Amino acid sequence: MRKFLLSLSVLFAFGAASAQNDISVTLNSPTAGSSIGPGMPFTFDMTVTNSGTADVTANDTVVYYPTINGGLLTTTNQAGQTVTVAFIITGTTISANGMETRGVNFGGLSITGAPAGNIDMCANAIVIGPNWNNVTESDTTNNTDCASIAYDPNGGTVGLAENLVYADMKNISLLDASYASGSTYFVEAYNVSSSTASLSFVDLTGRTILTQEFEVRNSELKGEVSLSNLPHGVVLAVLSVDGQAVSTKKVVVAH
Repeated sequence: MRKFLLSLSVLFAFGAASAQNDISVTLNSPTAGSSIGPGMPFTFDMTVTNSGTADVTANDTVVYYPTINGGLLTTTNQAGQTVTVAFIITGTTISANGMETRGVNFGGLSITGAPAGNIDMCANAIVIGPNWNNVTESDTTNNTDCASIAYDPNGGTVGLAENLVYADMKNISLLDASYASGSTYFVEAYNVSSSTASLSFVDLTGRTILTQEFEVRNSELKGEVSLSNLPHGVVLAVLSVDGQAVSTKKVVVAH
């Protein structure tokens, strides 16, 4: 009996240790051979599949983004700032063999100074969060899926606000991967362009309940805030950098 119990415990230990982190990406649109250009609307559509055995939990964040010939895309926001085009999936669990599909519509693509010809458009994804940080995926080659697309620089004439603008490789804009767990709010943000940042909890009437300052190191922000003294119910966690709100997340406080 002792040998049997020992063998069983070893089996459980091996099973727990063999959990692997791995996601794969499929580019659904644009499809190979299609044409895009200024004034030619297209949909960037991709599927993220959990190909490993470790779940992507609601506390993890999937960052997905398009690239062209290895370079990220940028656009101009309403404040006139140039920002990198990247999107997130958060608050969603993707279990083993599960998948999430996302699509974003764009008014066109403008590649400054580029002639007509084929370009490689790729869908890419990474996961950040408590279950994926400092973890090397079991397969890092399947985080990208590409298609050869025909670029037509004379596709149409529209305002730049309706187009993506190609740029050389830049850092992805600020990513807020903060999350609540129990009575603690874990602050986690990357590519923060300042030495300090603040986090405020605001109730649904607009009243600020709590504000806490944080120091940013190597463009990363990490910290914890106790939710114990916050009122029950829904509050907003507002992350601010240089006095400007850059991210807002809904938090349900339940002691």
